[in-house]
Amino acid sequence: MKRLEVRGQGSEDRKQQAGDRRQWLVLAGAILLLAGCAAPKPQFTDEDWVSNVTTGRGCYERGDLRRAADAFARAQQRARALDDADALAVAAVNRAVCLLPLDRAEEALAGLREALADDRVSESRRLELRVTAARAELAAGYADQARTEADLALESDLSLLLRAQALLVKAGADLADHKAPGAGRTLQELSAAQWADLPARLRAEQAELEAQISAVLESPGEALDWQDNAVARWREAGRLPEMARALAEAGRLARAAGDLSGACNRLRRAAKSLWAQGVYNEAVRTLEEGVACAEQLEDEDIGRKMAELLVTFQEEWRQKGHEETEATDD
Repeated sequence: MKRLEVRGQGSEDRKQQAGDRRQWLVLAGAILLLAGCAAPKPQFTDEDWVSNVTTGRGCYERGDLRRAADAFARAQQRARALDDADALAVAAVNRAVCLLPLDRAEEALAGLREALADDRVSESRRLELRVTAARAELAAGYADQARTEADLALESDLSLLLRAQALLVKAGADLADHKAPGAGRTLQELSAAQWADLPARLRAEQAELEAQISAVLESPGEALDWQDNAVARWREAGRLPEMARALAEAGRLARAAGDLSGACNRLRRAAKSLWAQGVYNEAVRTLEEGVACAEQLEDEDIGRKMAELLVTFQEEWRQKGHEETEATDD
């Protein structure tokens, strides 16, 4: 099969490679700290700080994580000028929420550690910082540090939102250490009713972790059910990049479970979604997985649909007339 070449996607390729190296850890970069990424609290009255945080929140709501991170960086700088520890903590948490899905965990950690080092930070803000730092450490590949930070946070009286995120970090660390049963027990520290009360983004992360646990424990059917659940939750949350990638992973799990037709269907849909979002190289890679699956299935009709979709991709690219494009995940 001829590979569709799309130039200018070096950053996307590097991101895919990093994801392959950190199969379990990548989840940490997508968990949203909803308590942190919120409108400015009433006690913060500086107009410059409030303006930047408001801009960041607006960009975040539109899915423009890069611009949101830049706005929160300006809020951090203003908080330093104000010598306001809590304002710096809020900006650091919000910026980290935006940086982690962009695979910029080390940047996120630097800001979080700076805020944590100030002993004037209020206890509630410190808890948000700790949970976010645990998440950033996991995303950066520091599983042991992430677990330690999450355990420290869990010793406190956390809200359900923060407790769920700390447990997700611990479960991710367990998976990174090849301890799938322990990861499952960690997630069971919240009841099904408690998970159901959480925002869709967190429930999507829970479902993806459960899928990975089931896959490691060699329960492919259960893993597929959880992964399909994650797809639906990401769609509910409006996070289309995560939805498309979760759908592609569901295709891989369906193939592992012996459902080749279902695998082809999911991989094709994932490729179409990624292409529509402008993530062209990843869309083609996903489609190529679907073609290989169709060949294994030996279904001419499905194989033809895959080939036709590739032709469509190529034609759309010619019509764009661009030499290069910048792929986005947000």
